[in-house]
Amino acid sequence: MKQILMLGDSLVEWGDWETLLPEVQVLNRGRAGEFLAELSYRLDEELAASPGQDAILLQSGTNDMLSGDAGFPVIYTTMLPRLRLMVGDCPIILCSLAPTPVIPAPRLRAVNQQLQNLVAGVEGCFFLDLVGPFTEQCLPITHPGFLNDQVHFSTRGYQVWAGEIRRCLQHIFSLPGRD
Repeated sequence: MKQILMLGDSLVEWGDWETLLPEVQVLNRGRAGEFLAELSYRLDEELAASPGQDAILLQSGTNDMLSGDAGFPVIYTTMLPRLRLMVGDCPIILCSLAPTPVIPAPRLRAVNQQLQNLVAGVEGCFFLDLVGPFTEQCLPITHPGFLNDQVHFSTRGYQVWAGEIRRCLQHIFSLPGRD
């Protein structure tokens, strides 16, 4: 069974990954309220505490955007290469920010484009776009992707995200599909 280290904020921390991704072992290192700079600061500690991972997934930046800091992707310009050096050829998956209604769509597009561009410059790094899947599979009334706060994922939102993670892992590792 593949072991995935997931780092990020409350979106990672509050996921029921054992249920959502039973085909992999998730090491959940999400911290509610965390900003990307804080994640970058604890990166060495987390990697030392979680040896042997087969992939690393990063989801961070929502709190930065909510606080008005759309410049947070610059932290990834040093963090991703540093992470690459620390984990060798272990795949790194960087998730886009999800299309939460509280972040204006043009700002979200610009930031996600920056993130995608950064990933393209790091060997063995994959960009996991959540905007398309959330837009297509989470309908505001019948299948909402967010809780009432419009930031945190609903059950449906986590299902969509897990499905995208699964597809990405299948691509990277040729894992069997889930029934």
